[in-house]
Amino acid sequence: MQKLPPLRALQAFRYAARELSFKSAAEALNISQAAVSTHIRGLEDFLGLKLFVRLTREVKLTHEGRALSGYVETGFQELERGIALFAPNSDPGRLTVATVPSFASRWLVPRIDSFQKAHPEIQLSLQPNLQLVSFQGDGVDLAIRFGSGDYSGLESRLLLEEKLLPVCHSMLVDNRPVTPDSLAGLPWLIDESIDMQSSWIAFQEELGIKIPDSSITLRVTEGTTLVEAVLAGRGIALMRYSLVANLLKAGLLQCPIDISVPAEYQYYLIAPEAKFRTDKVRAFVSWIIGEVRSG
Repeated sequence: MQKLPPLRALQAFRYAARELSFKSAAEALNISQAAVSTHIRGLEDFLGLKLFVRLTREVKLTHEGRALSGYVETGFQELERGIALFAPNSDPGRLTVATVPSFASRWLVPRIDSFQKAHPEIQLSLQPNLQLVSFQGDGVDLAIRFGSGDYSGLESRLLLEEKLLPVCHSMLVDNRPVTPDSLAGLPWLIDESIDMQSSWIAFQEELGIKIPDSSITLRVTEGTTLVEAVLAGRGIALMRYSLVANLLKAGLLQCPIDISVPAEYQYYLIAPEAKFRTDKVRAFVSWIIGEVRSG
């Protein structure tokens, strides 16, 4: 295995190469400019080549120095990303949770007050977004994802098993009896997200009918938009129960027929294993699992 030069020398070279300044490198490392120069000369002696051309008031990278700087910068960035995965409690008083926007607005936010009252010492930050987080320098402590639970290099814990059911505003059916055949004639609002495609087919098979394309009046790709359209009486939609449970209980929406199908994906708590050991994440996980169990 190739012997490596001292880490401090590589750090000095990294900052000096980035700013083309030994002074800037000294400030970044909180050491003297002379110490930076000593570290870099030691690195040059180790490699047997010059990395900088030293001029009166500036330094410039040699051809070899420019080539090496790319490798050193990439190496430190990868090391920093790796450390971020296993440095779980950099800010014990702040908890950052990333989740899909629909789950955040329709399930999490209406309940979050009880967590904040139980843990006033934790400053909670929610990041609703559809992108997967990397946990590499993004400050995220925990993610709630709707998926298969298979996230390479991360620990997944099942949070909530989801089901799908048809929901609509009461004025759409006006208390009339609903049959599978009559459902086909209602205006349908469709969630075209990838995770809903097979469930839409399974739902029609469960009904024993095919919903004609002519009945589909609106197509969306995000759950919150679909909820708002249903609340506005625009039509009926096959929806995740978690997004409409409170609306059904409040009588703002209704399920016109007693049919549901399991969702293809489920909700998972996702994080590096070390994050799950921190007090703030443990507190949040305990709270949210309790909320799920209480319905």
